[in-house]
Amino acid sequence: MSKQETAHNLPFGRRQVEITFPNRVLFPQDAITKQELVDYYVTHAAILLPYLKNRPLTMQRYPEGIDHEGFYQKNAASYFPSWIKTVSVQHEKRVVNYVVGNNVATLAYLVNQACITFHIWLSKIDKLYVPDRMIFDLDPSGRNFSDVRLVAQGVRTLLERELGLVAFVMTTGSKGLHVWVPLKRKDHFEVVHDHAHDIARIIHTRYPTLTTLEIRKEKRAGKIFIDYLRNSFSATGVAPYAVRALPKAPVATPLHWDEVSDRDLKPQRYTLKTIGKRLESMEDPWQQFYAHARALTVAKKVVAELLKDIKQ
Repeated sequence: MSKQETAHNLPFGRRQVEITFPNRVLFPQDAITKQELVDYYVTHAAILLPYLKNRPLTMQRYPEGIDHEGFYQKNAASYFPSWIKTVSVQHEKRVVNYVVGNNVATLAYLVNQACITFHIWLSKIDKLYVPDRMIFDLDPSGRNFSDVRLVAQGVRTLLERELGLVAFVMTTGSKGLHVWVPLKRKDHFEVVHDHAHDIARIIHTRYPTLTTLEIRKEKRAGKIFIDYLRNSFSATGVAPYAVRALPKAPVATPLHWDEVSDRDLKPQRYTLKTIGKRLESMEDPWQQFYAHARALTVAKKVVAELLKDIKQ
């Protein structure tokens, strides 16, 4: 290890996190180092952590940088320190010990493991089978992003004006937009998944030339895929303010809805190097997210009526 690469400790109360190879370049095109990634997550932990708290997470790791193949990791490694919280989840054939990202020390430790992106469950560890949000991932499939913005606004109209729910939007930092809906924890994943599918069907009938529900990519014909499949047990969505493993280190960024009207909006508008200015000048657009949780009771009835019209 060269002098430049000397490891150092970051103190977080009683916990110490050793940052090893801090100058290792994780984003070669932009010369962004592991230390810069650590600095981003630690500096903005107060904004990010509420979205991770008490949720199993999946780590997307790139130990050699994003120009090498990365991998997704669900199981906490045996060498992870004992103070990192985990939750054991029984899947069909095995038990997985997921990390739960509840504090800044855990964030720093995972980023030191070259975890660039955090993907989080739609449910919390005390009610794993009962989600507290519904997600619609609008995947462009090569479509013009202005069409994605239009469909996102249509999703919001349906959710808020007709179904009595509240919709929040964010750039994914990759290709599209995510629309999140905070829910009261009453319905199991199967119910929420089916309801999300029904909503997606309604949206598709309103934008038939722009959207598709075709799961297979080769059959989407360049249309926007309304991905409702994330509303399933153990499925994940990218965490708000997570960095993506792409050139320029784009950040999944919560937006105000009026920003979706901006013709210049792109899914990778905010990056590791530009997001700080936004966070310093603007409060988190999603800071009241959990205060807007609704039950699906009314929405289910309205959706059932709308589906009758579709079938006729």
